[in-house]
Amino acid sequence: MTALMLVSACLNIMLGGALLLLWAQERHQDHVRDWGWSWMLLGIGLTLGPIMQDWLAPGPLRDLQALMAAASLMASQGFQTVGALRYRGRRFSKSFTFGLFVLSVALIATLGMHDMRAALIAGAAVLSLMCLVSGWLIWQGGHRFERWVAMGFGALAAVHASGPVLDEHARSVLTYSLGILVQTTLCLGLILLSVRRAHALARQQGERFTRLAEFSLQGLVVMRNHRLLYANPAALAIFGATEMPSEDVDLIELAVPPEQHDAARMRHARVLADRNAHIEWESHRLARDGGAVHLQCLSSQVEWDGTAAELIVMINDSSRYEAAEALRRQALHDELTELPNRNHAVARLQALCRPGAPPFTLLSADLDRFQLVNETLGHEAGDALLRAIARRLSRQLPPNAELARLGEDQFVIIGADVGDTIAAQALAEQLLGMLATPFSVAGAELFVHLSIGVALFPQDGRDAATLLRAADSAMHRAKATAGASWLFFDATMKQAAQARLEVEQALGRALAAGEFLLEYQPKFSAGTRQLCGFEALVRWERPDRGRVSPVEFIPAAERTGQIKALGGLIIAMACTQLREWEQTLGGALPVAVNVSPLQFEDPLFAERLLEQLRAHELPPGRFEIEITETAAIGHVERVLPQLAQLRQAGVPIALDDFGTGQSSLTMLRQLPIAAMKLDRSLITPLPASDAAAIVQAACVLGRSLKLEIVAEGVETPAQATSAEALGCTQLQGYLLGRPLPAAIATQLLEQALRKAP
Repeated sequence: MTALMLVSACLNIMLGGALLLLWAQERHQDHVRDWGWSWMLLGIGLTLGPIMQDWLAPGPLRDLQALMAAASLMASQGFQTVGALRYRGRRFSKSFTFGLFVLSVALIATLGMHDMRAALIAGAAVLSLMCLVSGWLIWQGGHRFERWVAMGFGALAAVHASGPVLDEHARSVLTYSLGILVQTTLCLGLILLSVRRAHALARQQGERFTRLAEFSLQGLVVMRNHRLLYANPAALAIFGATEMPSEDVDLIELAVPPEQHDAARMRHARVLADRNAHIEWESHRLARDGGAVHLQCLSSQVEWDGTAAELIVMINDSSRYEAAEALRRQALHDELTELPNRNHAVARLQALCRPGAPPFTLLSADLDRFQLVNETLGHEAGDALLRAIARRLSRQLPPNAELARLGEDQFVIIGADVGDTIAAQALAEQLLGMLATPFSVAGAELFVHLSIGVALFPQDGRDAATLLRAADSAMHRAKATAGASWLFFDATMKQAAQARLEVEQALGRALAAGEFLLEYQPKFSAGTRQLCGFEALVRWERPDRGRVSPVEFIPAAERTGQIKALGGLIIAMACTQLREWEQTLGGALPVAVNVSPLQFEDPLFAERLLEQLRAHELPPGRFEIEITETAAIGHVERVLPQLAQLRQAGVPIALDDFGTGQSSLTMLRQLPIAAMKLDRSLITPLPASDAAAIVQAACVLGRSLKLEIVAEGVETPAQATSAEALGCTQLQGYLLGRPLPAAIATQLLEQALRKAP
């Protein structure tokens, strides 16, 4: 009998081990682990209970053995029931389960110490009840095989119940024989049940993966040794295919551009060699119709049919790539002419301007009077002309010349292989020759002239920005000459440009800091040589550089528009000085101020000037404005109404530099002027007879219009005498008086006022 019990215990332990091994393969099936421990503990409980019961004499050690046997048997049934609960997906309370276990063990152990028969009956009852609970839980699945297993639990419950019934000490041969048969059969049923569930779960997972793969928007491709093993519908759609190609086809040869074959093979080999490979990449691939598809991909290793393969997860990124390419093209190409633009040209120049690079030529070409085409024929015609120029130059420029459009009507030509002055000159002349033939635009034939600046690398600049500035400087200098022309850059152009920029930038600071002052050049009456007025001349005293010539800063102020602020400052300072003379000397003589035509762009200029005179309490006749002949004629619509307003208010107006412009006698008659100042170019040749004839004619004209006639630039006595004799009424020049500081001009005015009758 003992041998039979040992066989039963060992068999249960072995069956429990088999279940635990099965669980080790499928660790997500926790119920298998519970059943494995249940059978193991059942074998241990049988060993500690009926088998070892007679080995120990009554006493504490035997009581401990009985307690351990009861604990093992109750734990076995606890794991069995918990396994059934887990299998069915039922929740259970660990604390409640543990409490029942402790209570059962305590009950059986207590009974065992007083009445072993009662303890065996109680233990058999608990074991049978828990087997019935487990069977009932398994039965709930409804599957035929599950119900067979549930019936096995019922049979095991009957076996447990038969123990104390068939034998007083629960050691019946029939009980243990049936136990071996039922427990073995039930354990095999549990193993098969667990395997069946594992297969069902695997099949379910496979179906899920298949559905995910089949309905995924991402392409999934599995390949090994460049042969396709699997491709989901999204991958086939990406490549424009309806079915997978034959496994004999080399996928790299079929779908990878030739220049990327080596990279694709190296990546494939790397993935197959490294199970942890995780490579992100993007590239072009060839679709079934031969078109290019841009993909973003992730390559990793996957086991396929027991062997490593490459899994490629891919997204068709062609739309984003094409949009990015369009943006890149937009950033680097001119939409109107389809030529590379400034960004592209700068990038190309940066690539060429590397240390030790061979010399090359940069030409900056600008169309002359292009704005006239826009104004007369319209911007559509101007755009058509630019496109026509771009097409002609693109077709006819030599292969070593790269053309780009830099801006509105400016192009650059990079002669990568043109490295000396002779070759650069030939390229510039060739460029001009290409435009000698007229363009047919908007029904008109248009001749186009270019002004070209030529800069050479590395002597004119070692980086893109410097080289572009050099070519632009030469181009702007060439533009100052009439007709199509070209010029090489030289250092003086850069220096002149830097000087212009520096003056323009310093003007604003000088206006804010009050670095300007006025000097006063006296004017004298002809014949008497008595002081009759002053001309206020602005001077710029720079703290860091001393006096700046008006020849430098007046044009700069007009270019930048700061002449308006400067003109307003001059008027304010002249009014202040006149007011001071009126207050300290009791009188003054007229002061003339030069006014730029840009100041007349302000429609309220005349009103503001009169307001200044009123604010300083000056008679309008004390303040005279001078405007050049060219400015008055060139801006007559804007200037004439305001001149009339000033003249009507009593402000004298003088036409400066008479004889240098292109005014007509009719226009001269229309201007509301009180004086005309003969330019120094008319006075310098005096007393030569031909010059005298011109001055005399101007004086006759002035007297007929009742004008004061001022001879400017009088520097010799002969010039002064001749000018007086010919009819000039006033003299101004270095012979009689240079421009004077305000203090000295005040002394001269004071002397003149004393002598006045």
